Amino acid sequence: MLRADNSGPQSLGLVIDIENRLCSRGAVNAESRWTIDRVPDNLRKVHSSAFDPEMIGIGPFHGESRLQVMQGHKLRFLNRLLEGNLARRGSGGDVSRTTEGERASDDRECKEDNDGDRIAKAELLDDIMEAMRILKDKTRACYQVTPEIDEDYLRSDYFVEKTVVDGCFVVELLRLYHDRFCLQPDAVAIQDDPIFTNPRILTTLRRDLLLLENQLPFFVLDKLYELINKSNNIDHQQAVRLEVLAVTFFNPLLLGHDAASKLDNEKPKPHHLLQVFRSTFLKSESEKAHKKGSNWVKSRSNPKGSIMGIDLHFASELEEAGVRFEKRRGHGLLDIQFRHHTLRVPPLPINEHAISLLLNCVAYELNVDQPEPIFANYLMFWNSLVNSPGDVQILHNHGIINNTLGSNVDVANLLVRCREVIYDRDLGYLHDEIKNVNDYCERYYESKCRVWWRSLIRERFSSPWTCLSLFAAIILLLLTFLQTIYTVYPYYRPN
Repeated sequence: MLRADNSGPQSLGLVIDIENRLCSRGAVNAESRWTIDRVPDNLRKVHSSAFDPEMIGIGPFHGESRLQVMQGHKLRFLNRLLEGNLARRGSGGDVSRTTEGERASDDRECKEDNDGDRIAKAELLDDIMEAMRILKDKTRACYQVTPEIDEDYLRSDYFVEKTVVDGCFVVELLRLYHDRFCLQPDAVAIQDDPIFTNPRILTTLRRDLLLLENQLPFFVLDKLYELINKSNNIDHQQAVRLEVLAVTFFNPLLLGHDAASKLDNEKPKPHHLLQVFRSTFLKSESEKAHKKGSNWVKSRSNPKGSIMGIDLHFASELEEAGVRFEKRRGHGLLDIQFRHHTLRVPPLPINEHAISLLLNCVAYELNVDQPEPIFANYLMFWNSLVNSPGDVQILHNHGIINNTLGSNVDVANLLVRCREVIYDRDLGYLHDEIKNVNDYCERYYESKCRVWWRSLIRERFSSPWTCLSLFAAIILLLLTFLQTIYTVYPYYRPN
């Protein structure tokens, strides 16, 4: 590098400028493993509304003004949580007392009781705040630093306070829901709560709490749950696990899949609620993996992002090759099977909530170093199976797709856009099914007789009217042939 006679390196100023920028923005640590990350722009383009909360913002990424409506509910739940086992006293005194002196004495006792309750709640809140301050650095390391969320914000007391308010709301919501629907269905306080009496609010909360950008680290929620149990004189080791509370709350979104029975107790603690939800789908597939052996994850997808060439065989082409489609009942969403020329697929509802759930699980797998990209494989299967509105219609006719998102064109375009995002992933749990489909299609296309026969069946026997027209044409041809014989025969045999 060229140097001036009386100065240091010419790029010294540039080096200093780079260091200052890194200090001001926060250096990117190559060894960091964020578990709560911003969704990449290319994935957001697939369906942008799938990643934004509709009702509530949790954590540092979403503080839009439109979400502040739920702030009052957060504070209300925090206050209820802090009350714990405190005696619920009325605001007024004993109405049987009639003298002015007796009523004044009662007011003083009530004020003293209220002051005592506030002190007890403040002590519990101090314990919670202190626990969150201890976990602040560990919590901060879970979030990706962005221009909107910088290091200074993540180190601030406001971040700790927001973590406490949001975390206590989530824990209290899960706890009260479990009590309301599993333990105390007649609890008046819960029955009268506007959150639990409005199904639309509950459905939207479930959807929002499963967004990748709308998460709190699970160890934060677990610590809060431990402190809440302690304040209520409940043994945390004997209490219902927080994972069970979570899947009980999210169970209505699980697409006919009982998650509580499919929690894997041998897995380490999850990163957040989205991973808890996702893990309920993996137990049965992991059991399949052990049965199938090491070949379960050996194969790779091609550079275009499709699995083992199944992009050559869309639903319309599979139907042409003689593959039958069947809705698989009583199985998990991911449990796809191909046997005896029949592709059995559990029904997939295509609506805003289901798409949001699926894409956020994919976003988590793409952003985190995961050994099992289950939902990415599942989405690859669908965007390889569907290429046109006709493919969507075929699957809808067999009850496999229940589309309430829009037209068949909208669904086809949505799945096609996924191909630009998901690529070069391990084939995973669909290896055997995809291989069998491809083998069957290869045998079909290698036999010209089969292709011609299937073409005849498809074109001439697709409906009763085409069958009738074919038979009518055959009868007419036979009659014409007989008429020709009877016309020609006397010429050669006049006698």
